[in-house]
Amino acid sequence: MPYDSGMRAGRSWSSKSLLGGAAALLVAVAWWSWPRRPVQAAAPVAVERKPAVLPRATPATKVAEIEPPVRASLPVAGVQRDYVLIRPVVLEAAHPVALVLVFHGDGGDAWGFHELFPFERASGSAAVVAYLDGVEKTWTLEGAGVNPDVEFATALIETLAASLPIDRSRVFATGYSSGGFFVNLLGCRRGDLLRAIASNAGGAPYPQAREWPNRYAKCPGQRPVAVLAMHGGSDDNVSLATGFFSAQYWAYVNGCADNGFDPTGYPECKSYRRCPAGADVVWCEIPELSHWVWDDAAEASWAFFAEQPVGGSLPLATPSASGPLPRLAR
Repeated sequence: MPYDSGMRAGRSWSSKSLLGGAAALLVAVAWWSWPRRPVQAAAPVAVERKPAVLPRATPATKVAEIEPPVRASLPVAGVQRDYVLIRPVVLEAAHPVALVLVFHGDGGDAWGFHELFPFERASGSAAVVAYLDGVEKTWTLEGAGVNPDVEFATALIETLAASLPIDRSRVFATGYSSGGFFVNLLGCRRGDLLRAIASNAGGAPYPQAREWPNRYAKCPGQRPVAVLAMHGGSDDNVSLATGFFSAQYWAYVNGCADNGFDPTGYPECKSYRRCPAGADVVWCEIPELSHWVWDDAAEASWAFFAEQPVGGSLPLATPSASGPLPRLAR
């Protein structure tokens, strides 16, 4: 049979392929046989997570965007009650802002406490701030009947919300010493009006006409309120235990779990775990602080307030039924 050039060409190409394949195989075997350094897995990149309950505060809006404080008053049950109002320069109906009520300690007044504790430097243009004056420089903390200072706070909230673009779901209160005790009472009595409170050197509500099963004070129609309780470890006026009890009180009333604490953006502060949404409780112990307001109190309080959910109201309180609440390790 005649030798076909096409077959010869095909046979020659097939031989080259075999030789090339053998060479590639030898190279592959040599490569796999060569000593190699083990492949190191890439180290995971640490991602800093923002504490959900109390993050570290960010700088507030420029003070230039806030109007100077002004004195004002309104009649409550036949008595003229005084307060100091600080508001943003720009307020728009389409963009309602928060309202923060501030309560001084015994012997103080609204104007003087504002000079020492200017909360608007933390909240900036995001809130209207009102400092309330107590009658005879104090607050009514005892008794289960009509409370004139609770009536004052309620009336002021209604008055400001009617005249300024206030977000009614973002009304907060903070206070120092007797004012700190009072915001706990106000939260107990009017949790339907407040989203959160921050207490400085204060304590839990005084006894009321009713009690919870564990004998804690119970207010009619009481609702959960998010709480930031701050207290000095060197306070010789209101004991540290009194301050810590306010955190325990609200952790119980709000229905928080009893399995420990989580860190926050402030090393002095720890949050109770697994509190219901909108009912977080944070305890801050400041070791060297005496009976005064923590240097970071305003910014930490506003950071806590700013994290609270917007809109709606919380259901009636359902206290924790899981037994003793946790204590901070000493």
